[in-house]
Amino acid sequence: MIIKAFKIEPEAAIKIFEKHNVRQEEIYDVLKNNKPKFKKAGGNQYVAIGSSRSRYITIFFNYDEKTKEAEITTAYPSGKSQIKFYKKK
Repeated sequence: MIIKAFKIEPEAAIKIFEKHNVRQEEIYDVLKNNKPKFKKAGGNQYVAIGSSRSRYITIFFNYDEKTKEAEITTAYPSGKSQIKFYKKK
């Protein structure tokens, strides 16, 4: 999957940080630099699982095929099964 641009609405960024303690920098780091694993969640929504500097992060986003833009809807520290999925493939 090619992602040319990322977008996080301010309200979503605040919720992700307050509820899950995940910073925007971690999300960008996973998506841009750390070769995440992708899977389709339904419709135009996808899940990316990857490692940040100190932990694994699961990111849900809507993907626009035409513009190759990902709009982040939520992100949180990955659970054991998600980490296993990431390491397996």
